[in-house]
Parts: sequence; structure tokens; C-alpha cells
Amino acid sequence: MSSVEEIARKQVTGNLGSHLSPLLLGMGVDALLLGVAINSFCRWWTHSKKEATHIRFLIYLASIGGVIGTIFTWATTLHMFSYSYGTYSQFTKCNWIAWYGIIDPLTKISIQAFYAERAWRINKRNYLILVLIGVCLCLSVTGSVGYAFTTHTLTMDEFDTRANLFFYLWPGACISADLIITSSIMYGLYHSRSGLEHTDRLVKKLMRVSLEAQVPPTLVALLFFLQFAADSMSSIVQFIAIIHPKVYLVGCLAILNSRQDLRRDRQRSYVYASGGTGSFGTSSSNSRNAEKMQTGGGIKVETETYICSDGPVTPPVHSANRSLSEIKVIPPSENGDAEAIVLAECGALGTPLEFEVELK
Repeated sequence: MSSVEEIARKQVTGNLGSHLSPLLLGMGVDALLLGVAINSFCRWWTHSKKEATHIRFLIYLASIGGVIGTIFTWATTLHMFSYSYGTYSQFTKCNWIAWYGIIDPLTKISIQAFYAERAWRINKRNYLILVLIGVCLCLSVTGSVGYAFTTHTLTMDEFDTRANLFFYLWPGACISADLIITSSIMYGLYHSRSGLEHTDRLVKKLMRVSLEAQVPPTLVALLFFLQFAADSMSSIVQFIAIIHPKVYLVGCLAILNSRQDLRRDRQRSYVYASGGTGSFGTSSSNSRNAEKMQTGGGIKVETETYICSDGPVTPPVHSANRSLSEIKVIPPSENGDAEAIVLAECGALGTPLEFEVELK
């Protein structure tokens, strides 16, 4: 028996649970997360035509990467526990596990690029945020790919300074990108508040969903980094490397599907908007309501106006001398909350709009 095999046998048999269980659990948890991701993807796909082309491309690429990762995980597990059963050195070699450094960016970087574009829009297209996140993502890809090519012929006891540097760069830059993305999205959404209860409620929901979706992958990346620092490429580190991309994918699909949930949970309200080039509808019942309001004397109406038009829209002018004939009463919009979400996410709510018309 070779010295490498003998050393590996002593390491593995010394604590079978900590060496073998994470690998088996990694396959199971990864398959479970893939099932959740597939279910979420199918739900998102039914309304994916509303998304921009580049967003659909990123989600498709991330999903393909997730499927490839699961297939590779099953192949690795079958190799270790079936075709090469009884060989201990395979649990200390990196000839399989190192290639997660190539597979991981397909999903993780695609999802982080989606978040980066979202943070950029919410903060009124602040290119500094985009550059900082882009640098972090490039460093993370460099670390993961460099790690794959420098360690696939090594064992876990043979890592040199270069291999360690590439690995630390992999999750380290990823954590930095996550922190910048999360903080900038929270900051942008917070400053998108308009002071109106309905719109602020939507913004708060978006903040909560963003936080819930982006904190778990950040914590997993941090655990990935700390565990490697404590015990190099232990089986626990391999477990985290297996499930890490799927945590990103599930969280991203949850954010995309949350828009549909917010639309179904919308609170209907009447919207009053002045005439303009925007497309607004009216009806005879609405005209009667306007006449009743006109004969009712002094009134104060608090409304929320979401303007979504391809052409220029003239905002309502705040004036006490405006006639009620200039006001159109719009029935509850089916996409009212959807428009509010779009406005909040693109930073359009960062400046006060005319939400209140006061007539005396």
C-alpha cells in the first residue's frame, strides 16, 4: 500500500462520520435545493416574458449551471462510493472537488450580476456601485478558476501558498460583492420611500424580500471562507462548495416570484391623475362619481399616482383653482402594485411625486 493511501486511510478511518457524511449530505441537500429551484423556475417562467432580455439570459445561465452542478455532484459521489469504493486516497485528492471552482461561477456570478444590475438601477444608475461589484466578481472568478487549475492534481495536504491565495480570493471577493450589493439595495430602497403608506408598504416588502434572499448566500460564503481557514479542504468545506451555488439560485428566484405575490396581495385604491399623454381610462360611473364629488363642496383626496408610459407624461399641477372636469377618476389598476414595484426598483420613487390633490 502506497504511503499516500496509508495516510489517507488513517485520516478517514479516524473519523468516518466527519469525512464521509458531509459528502453524502451534500449530494442530498444539493438535490433538494435543485428541486426547489426547478419548482421556482417553472413558476417564474410563466411570467418571464415581462422580464428584460438580459435578466432572462442570466437566470437561464444560472439555472443551467445549477443543473450541471447537480449532475457533477452525483457523478463525484458515484465515483467515490461506487466505482472507486475501498480507496481512501480519493477522499484526500482534489482531482474531482477542484472542478467546483469552474462550475460555481456559472450560477453564482450570474445571480450576483442580476443583483448588481438591480442595485445599480435602484441607486439611480450609480456607476461607482457597478464598478465596485464588477471588480469583486472578477476577483472571485479569478480565485475559483485559479484554484481549480492549481489544485486538481494535489491532495489536501499539499496546498501551497498559491493555492491558498486563490481559494481565499474565491469566497473572500464573493462576500465583498454580497455586502456591497445588499447594502446598496437596502440604501436605495430606503430612499425610495415617498411618505405614502401604500407605496412605503411596498418598499418595505421589497426590502424584506431582498434581505431574506441575499443574507443566506452571504452567510454560506462566510462559513465557506472561515471553515477553509480553520481546516483547509475538509469534507465540511466540500459540502459547502456543493450547495453554495444553489443557495444563490433559490434566493434569486424567490425575489423574482415575490413580485407576483405582491401583485396578488395588492390593495385596490382609486387613482386621480390630471390629463396628459399617458394612457388612462374612464367610464360613465366614474363621471358620476366626479359629479358627486363636485357637488359635495370642499374635499381633500389623498391618492397614489403611478405613471407608466412610453411617451412623456405631464405630472399633475398642484393648484387650488383646478376644475374637477380636468380630473379623471381611474378604476383600480390591475397592475398598480406592479407599477409601484417597478418604480421602486428603478429608483423613480426617490423624488417626491404629486400624490395629493387638494380641492376647496
